[in-house]
Amino acid sequence: MKKFSIMLMAALAFGFTACEDDDTNALPQSNPQEPLMTVEGVSVAPGIAVTEGATDLLATATASEKIAVLQVVEAVNLPANAELEFVMQISKSEDYSTSQEVATVVTDNVVYVDPIEWQAAHLAEMGKNPKAQTTYLRFAAYAVNGTSSVRLGGPDYYIGQSSLSVTPYPAEIFIDEAYYLEVNGEVVEQFGHSGDVYDNPVFVLKLDVSVDEVMNGWEWRVLAKSYVDGNTEKERTVFAPADDFVESTEGDLVTNVEGVEPQAGILVQDGLMLLTVNVETLSFAFTSAVENLYTPGDANGWNQTASQMLYTNDYVNYMGYAVLAPGGFKFTNAPDWNHTNYGDSGEAGMLSTDGGAGNLTVPEKGLYWCSVDIGALTYSTTQVVSIGVIGDATPGGWDADTDLTSEDFLVWKGTVALKGSGELKFRANDGWDINLGGDVNNLSAGGANIPTPGEGNWEVTLDLSKLPYSCTFTKK
Repeated sequence: MKKFSIMLMAALAFGFTACEDDDTNALPQSNPQEPLMTVEGVSVAPGIAVTEGATDLLATATASEKIAVLQVVEAVNLPANAELEFVMQISKSEDYSTSQEVATVVTDNVVYVDPIEWQAAHLAEMGKNPKAQTTYLRFAAYAVNGTSSVRLGGPDYYIGQSSLSVTPYPAEIFIDEAYYLEVNGEVVEQFGHSGDVYDNPVFVLKLDVSVDEVMNGWEWRVLAKSYVDGNTEKERTVFAPADDFVESTEGDLVTNVEGVEPQAGILVQDGLMLLTVNVETLSFAFTSAVENLYTPGDANGWNQTASQMLYTNDYVNYMGYAVLAPGGFKFTNAPDWNHTNYGDSGEAGMLSTDGGAGNLTVPEKGLYWCSVDIGALTYSTTQVVSIGVIGDATPGGWDADTDLTSEDFLVWKGTVALKGSGELKFRANDGWDINLGGDVNNLSAGGANIPTPGEGNWEVTLDLSKLPYSCTFTKK
């Protein structure tokens, strides 16, 4: 790596003299116990790409160029014979809650990034969408002498924070922002979808098909928004089963490329179903829509009927509380092992419907809030360590929870001095990410505030052992 050498800067002469009075010029090995170097002698300015506010990664790579992201204005008071190195950190958010690092090179006081390396980091941090996106940048600076390295300012210090619009390489295939179901030549409904279409190319639609509709003929295709809007020449905008007019509930799709015009499939099954379409892998499946997912596992003897159930509002996204244990668990869409089972795909947060998939795991036994997207095959589990009531009818108002307690993770109780007016809700972990409200006999995630039952001391009971969730207030 070519580095910015302080030997090239006359301004560093004083720094060299000060360090060379020591017995040795070698930098010590970096470790947490050593004193941190200040960054008072290092100043930087935005590079050309940042100043212009945008960069095109493919265009730069095609031109065999690198991207100027930072300009070193001054570097004094560094150890003798040390050279400056930088690592660029990119993020999709200004708080850098997630980020990726990109290596740099320093030439003639300018910090450059290879567009190919930036592209790899962009995909990991920003996703596969080929559209230009605002990207936040900052840099970790190091003083390096041979194998010794010291991070300037300490392990959490960054310089040169800025942002610019980054256009990544074009996507290999076109994925539209929305897709629609066409039945018997008429567009009938838009598919549901979550997340970015390039990161999640799976679109799902709930259908309720009657016997009469099936008997009269139910021919279907999938149309992209571009096609519906009139752009009938654009490719990858019409999808149908690989075999024309096939009577199948799952299989491969063909799409309109190189003049091919997909025909239609035929549905011969009635009832409440989900049509799942993956426009990247070109596949489809009709499956029965289910009201609940079960959570059999080590915590309940791998017994579906003894497990807690998740519920859904759209037959794609399921949510709810479940007691889970480190021994493992799975999600199933029936109270047996003969239907669809969701296990570990081997990738964090992703599910597999392979019957031989491994068990999902949690770090310790306890209550967890579970979220499952059976279309995208994603899931998350959040451990619930506390549940309380909050609201202007409670002692802490809307600022602090009054905690309840539980002996089995599922039934939570507590005596609470409630006010004669105001409202309340139940929430977990002293935060709003997981909260319940609405009808006391049918509590729902994010539901409405619950009116106070009246002034006085009340035994508040929250029952999460069965659906629907409920709460009671008993006057003490």
